[in-house]
Amino acid sequence: MMPRKNEGEPFNQINSSELNQLIKDEQPRIIDVRELEEYETGHIKSSELIPLHQVEGWISQNKIEQKVIFVCQMGVRSALACEISAAYGVDDNLLFNLDGGMNDWIISGFEIE
Repeated sequence: MMPRKNEGEPFNQINSSELNQLIKDEQPRIIDVRELEEYETGHIKSSELIPLHQVEGWISQNKIEQKVIFVCQMGVRSALACEISAAYGVDDNLLFNLDGGMNDWIISGFEIE
């Protein structure tokens, strides 16, 4: 797996193929930050729905000790969720943003439910 860290970002970018392999190898926590209506149209198996407006509360109440991959439709809201998490002190080695979001996941042919 070759996640990328862009300068100035307190998190890692991961593509769909890398995430698919990570799911098989490590079973990371996958947090979908879209709204319920979007989530219901299709989401990554084993992902949890925590809409972006609830991420701050969730992060403040949970100790993050495993890799967390934030997902949205295109990768913008999930990047913001990563930044919020980093602001709460989550180790940047545990924070990942799905680059291209669900759009890329679906185009890449990976399973949704």
